[in-house]
Amino acid sequence: MSARAVPVPEVLTIAYVVLTAQPLDRDDLVPLPERSLLRLRGSSVDDLVRMTQLPHQRLVSRSVGPGAARLAAEEARREAIDLAERNDGLVVDLQTPRIVEMPDAGPRPASAWFSFEYDLENPDEVHTHGLHVLGLPEIVVRRVPEGQRPKYDMVVVGLVHRLLEEWPEHDPVGPARVTLGDIAAGYDGGDADPTDQGVDVLIDYDPALPALIVDVMNDPGSALF
Repeated sequence: MSARAVPVPEVLTIAYVVLTAQPLDRDDLVPLPERSLLRLRGSSVDDLVRMTQLPHQRLVSRSVGPGAARLAAEEARREAIDLAERNDGLVVDLQTPRIVEMPDAGPRPASAWFSFEYDLENPDEVHTHGLHVLGLPEIVVRRVPEGQRPKYDMVVVGLVHRLLEEWPEHDPVGPARVTLGDIAAGYDGGDADPTDQGVDVLIDYDPALPALIVDVMNDPGSALF
């Protein structure tokens, strides 16, 4: 049996902080992310201003193995949102980091677990941010043709859906196929409809980054539509 390429962390920490105007059962001293970083992750200016009016902090956290990370993150997020809604507060995801949208929309599809990042020095690359929360390396897709980024983004969403369904039991390195069903489930949640129509990808692991390096082997536009 070949050695596993992608290491599996033993313990992951899931952490949210609830910000309120009045103290709850305790006040936790939690270092908050820089507001510029929260803004970069999509937080609104209004929420950033409101943070300054909510001086009290209540940490909601879990420490779990990677196989339980997704469920633990959902539970911690719901607990934090419930506290915030009952106390007119805000929730900050400390891992991503970003301000959590409320009300809670329920279980999140793959697309809600990460954000896209683009390297200005390498405009033909697409990066994810957020998968590390669940113990997965982030994804880097290289050699994205100019003007084709939306199609490649769709492939990434479908791939993330597959990875989250199979991690950590299945090592992601090697060839894979991202189908239309994977992409639909990645955006909408639920199980992927079985289909053979899809894009072939080759996944490698770069421990120096660390990241999953993904090569898309055929044109998504032709393969999917």
